[in-house]
Amino acid sequence: MEALEQTFKTETKTIKILLKAFFFFLHLAIMTEIVAGPKFRLGLRFLFFLYLSAPYYKTIKHRFYTYWTFSIFLFLHLLFKIYEQFFELHHAHIGILYLIAALILITKMYILSSPIYYPRVSWWEYDFRYRADLKIKVRINESEYDSRLTDLRRYAGCVALFEELKLGEEIIVTAKVDDVTVNLRGQIMSKRRELIGRPLIYGVMFKFDSRSNKKRYIQLVRLWEIDKNKKRKLKFAHV
Repeated sequence: MEALEQTFKTETKTIKILLKAFFFFLHLAIMTEIVAGPKFRLGLRFLFFLYLSAPYYKTIKHRFYTYWTFSIFLFLHLLFKIYEQFFELHHAHIGILYLIAALILITKMYILSSPIYYPRVSWWEYDFRYRADLKIKVRINESEYDSRLTDLRRYAGCVALFEELKLGEEIIVTAKVDDVTVNLRGQIMSKRRELIGRPLIYGVMFKFDSRSNKKRYIQLVRLWEIDKNKKRKLKFAHV
């Protein structure tokens, strides 16, 4: 349990460092542009990104999905600036600064793409019967609850449950598809409430302290895929 908590704290600290490093290199690149060729629009762009850092940080802190919209626009802007500095203006030193900022942004986006931080949401599926989730049982101490596994990636998952659980609690996830049953231990690393009246979403990091647990995770992924394929066939059967 302590090892998982330490990993989560390290990741959270890394995200904060990457965020600061990203805006440092972005602002440095703009300031270098201003020195190379002072223009009013560059000063406005510097002030804009200085202002943007606060709401952008808020999207990460509160796990708003607008983070991805911000990040995609930032990445596209950086791609344009990298091309402009390397191939049009031939300012390689400025282009390198933008390139470093882009690499930091990609790294941060990869870390935050985990189900623990940002679970995938099948918003395009209007019918809940066809959404990518798996019916499971969650056992905590002597209690057992019906739940759903709504995301499964990168050795972590999202559990949708109406019960109020504490961060750091250890749970046992039980999934059954056809005649195959899988039990896997995990620890609650994050919690979010989307809407009142809807289940809480828990980010769960699964435990891999033995070979048998690793095999169980692989089995769980297979059950997830089997269930998803069944729903896909059912969906197109009704079209």
